[in-house]
Amino acid sequence: MADCPDGRMNRDKMKLMFNAIMPSGDAGELFLDQLFRIFDKDGDGSIDFKEFMIATDMTSSGDPEEKLRWAFRMYDKDGSGEIDLEEMVEIFCLMYSIQGYTEEEATERAMKIFESLDRNGDGSLAEDEFIKGCLADHELLDLLNAGPGAEEV
Repeated sequence: MADCPDGRMNRDKMKLMFNAIMPSGDAGELFLDQLFRIFDKDGDGSIDFKEFMIATDMTSSGDPEEKLRWAFRMYDKDGSGEIDLEEMVEIFCLMYSIQGYTEEEATERAMKIFESLDRNGDGSLAEDEFIKGCLADHELLDLLNAGPGAEEV
């Protein structure tokens, strides 16, 4: 509480808090951008305790559909209500770089997952298409939950 007496955490405080797990440079800044884009619900440039607790709870508990809705919002970087391949690749590259994997590994994984989810072949994934596709494919669901290092589909 001494670090955030008003119950709010701005970008600099968040950066200090995640310093141990966050990559340095552009990847770290992208990571922070994603955190704030998703969890700073009122857009004031800080995450209050309630927003932080909701974010923490969403990512660590809840049913698979809830987690997938959260994941969809993370992948839908432009807020269009659809995920395109470029958005998925960008997020995978960010997540993989944090864990020490290459951009090539991230791109390959993102393309494989996107291809399996885009059943109608229109080049984008609507939220329901993303969630239904993930829930219907247990291997894919495990892969998304496991992240880098998981077995290939």
